[in-house]
Amino acid sequence: MNFLELIKMALSALNERKLRTSLTMLMVVIGSTLITSLNGLNAGVSVFIYDQLSMLGGNMLIISPSGSTNLFNSRETGKIPLTSQTVKTLSRIKWVDDTIPFIRGVATIQLAKKETSILIVGMDQNKFKLVVPKAELLKGVFVSPTDSAGIVLGYKIAYDEKGELKFNIGQTLVLKVSKVEVIGGTQKVVLKEKTFQVKGVLKELGNQLIDEQAYVSLSAAAALFGKTNEYDGIYVITKDTKYNDEVEKTIRRIYGSNIGITSPKAIAETINNIVSTFNAYIFSIAFVSLLVGAIGIITTLFTSVMERTREIGLLKALGFNNTIILLLFLFESMIIGGAGGVLGFATGIIGAHLLAKIIPFGITGIKPVFYIKNVLYIWLLVFTLSILAGLYPAWRASKLNPIEALRKE
Repeated sequence: MNFLELIKMALSALNERKLRTSLTMLMVVIGSTLITSLNGLNAGVSVFIYDQLSMLGGNMLIISPSGSTNLFNSRETGKIPLTSQTVKTLSRIKWVDDTIPFIRGVATIQLAKKETSILIVGMDQNKFKLVVPKAELLKGVFVSPTDSAGIVLGYKIAYDEKGELKFNIGQTLVLKVSKVEVIGGTQKVVLKEKTFQVKGVLKELGNQLIDEQAYVSLSAAAALFGKTNEYDGIYVITKDTKYNDEVEKTIRRIYGSNIGITSPKAIAETINNIVSTFNAYIFSIAFVSLLVGAIGIITTLFTSVMERTREIGLLKALGFNNTIILLLFLFESMIIGGAGGVLGFATGIIGAHLLAKIIPFGITGIKPVFYIKNVLYIWLLVFTLSILAGLYPAWRASKLNPIEALRKE
């Protein structure tokens, strides 16, 4: 008997028990769907993070006054203020191409009849493309370092959700900043206002941070936020990404751990580690559901062996040896696992897209991504588990004594 005939016999046996086969396959489909959906979402999140960070210069280190080594690993250490002297010191380090100090703070702006908080960044905009290489002006010009009243808007500040322009070139807007001042020996919150004229609007990058920020000159930001002698950070541009580590070590030798150094690569690695840890936990839950499906296969086939004892005895009496009987039941588990894996892949793709829309993770733009090798790996995992689940019932069926089997009612 060839394999094709065995497959036909296995299909016929499964077809005779449609309901039980369907329920068993459903368990496999659920497990396969969960793993496929999570795998696609995980890959989509990784691609999203890479795309967002790739908009920043790869040959850039972000220096902050805190003693944290990166944005997600803060430590309480001595704080070194970032001043013009710090800029000079950093600019003299070997392989450093440029240094760009910046000041940033939150201000409120009148948007669509309501006040909204936005992040204002003050920096030398002649060097803007060193920080965000993909940034381009949609209209207008960048603000010169001596301009104390010009402002460049991110796309989502200049345009509303319907794509209608809210702030055109030449239009004025008022930024409001809350400050705590001592008046008459008592601290009071004082609201400070400053009028700016829109000089430029950036093209949409799809990066929420850049699209929802506004940019002024360094001097204008210092005056707006009352920071005269200190910066909030310094962008250190290296001559090439391969020098980032060497420059970081040199900065560490100078300032120790009393200064914060962050790179896009470090941010990506930290976020990926967090996402990977979370996904490992979710995958373990999904794998348990696959094991439940495997147990379902064992139960179904074992029950089938018990019900078909006389049939097995008759087959053996007709000349079917133990190997053929074993293969017959193994083919049944393979069909359940193989078909369940394929259906689970299809429903997994649909499920991932639904999850991405229902649960946008607080941000938009995440699209599930499915790599062929990952899909094949999941299918092989499901298929292998199905074979393993079918081994014991198949072995029990192959070992039945034909005489005793024929006597069974």
